[in-house]
Amino acid sequence: MSKFLSSEKSAKSSSKATLGKTRLRGVWEPLALTAIILILWELAPTVFGIPKYILPKVSSIALALFDTSAWPQYLENASVTLAEAMLGLAIGTSVGLISGVLLYWFKFLDRMTYPLIIALQSVPKVAIAPLFVVWLGFGISSKVLVVVLLVYFPVLVNTLSGLRSTDPDFIELFAANNASRVKTLTKLLLPAALPSILAGFEVAVTVSLLGAIVGEFVGAQKGLGVMLLQAQYQLNTAAVFALVAILAVIGIVLNFLVRTLRRRMLFWVVAERKS
Repeated sequence: MSKFLSSEKSAKSSSKATLGKTRLRGVWEPLALTAIILILWELAPTVFGIPKYILPKVSSIALALFDTSAWPQYLENASVTLAEAMLGLAIGTSVGLISGVLLYWFKFLDRMTYPLIIALQSVPKVAIAPLFVVWLGFGISSKVLVVVLLVYFPVLVNTLSGLRSTDPDFIELFAANNASRVKTLTKLLLPAALPSILAGFEVAVTVSLLGAIVGEFVGAQKGLGVMLLQAQYQLNTAAVFALVAILAVIGIVLNFLVRTLRRRMLFWVVAERKS
């Protein structure tokens, strides 16, 4: 018995060590690649004689990024862009989730509306964003609507895919026990579709920032998109890259939060992978 317990402990410790090494590798490998790219980037303008308005050095971008006088403006405009993205994400995710459930329940709605949804998704949002500015003005509403349109489709498609992939035997079991539609939805369909829904939400978080920037490009008074256009018109390429770096950091943080949420909510999937 003692031998069995000791072997079990050693197996657990070895699995923890392996997991720790995997996590460490997942951190330092991207950092190493990033460091190599930054070093080559720093050297490239000097070696190949590239003008700074085409490709500035990393050091010039760092100076623009960490300019303390510019940070109040960075923070103010980043908060505007983030507010547009998060509000559009909340609305688009909610509408996409509800639409997915309705299209799953009512097949005639699926047949009637899904081709129109595909057609709307196929239209480039840059092409219709100016209409939103005409209809809603230069305020936050037009930008939020662009984000909603970008976020809606991936959530809808993944919700429908998750609901349709639910085991029919479980659905028949709930029906045999006279479970109501609401109970079947909350106790069976949504939990079964949750991995797919959260995958769609992860995509939606990424494109929400894109939608906010596109809306600001078309017409806005504040936001990182406005700052990008201003820096571009001034041929301040270092500031453009600095703003892109800020957007990248925001995107990485949002992605990390969503992946953490997925691990917490889908704990059984994580447990199955570990086993």
